[in-house]
Amino acid sequence: MAELYRRAERLRAAGTPPDDPRVQRLVARIDELGARFSGGDRKISAGVRAAWADDPAGLADVPAEQAATWGELTRYLDLARRRISTKEQEHA
Repeated sequence: MAELYRRAERLRAAGTPPDDPRVQRLVARIDELGARFSGGDRKISAGVRAAWADDPAGLADVPAEQAATWGELTRYLDLARRRISTKEQEHA
């Protein structure tokens, strides 16, 4: 899972748009693995994402400087999720 986040961060840092197919595939895989962890409960998944957004350094037990870009990555991945959701609605 950590490798997926590293790939997503590289794409974000390179300026790749959230609706790029590579980002969309990474988000889908991250969410698939997250659903396995949460048993598919979206409330649990949302709670975990919210906790990471609120205090990533505390949850990871790392210095705040190390976690500084995680907020940006979280926002980037959330944008990608919204793009996936929009595309799914368009095809429904």
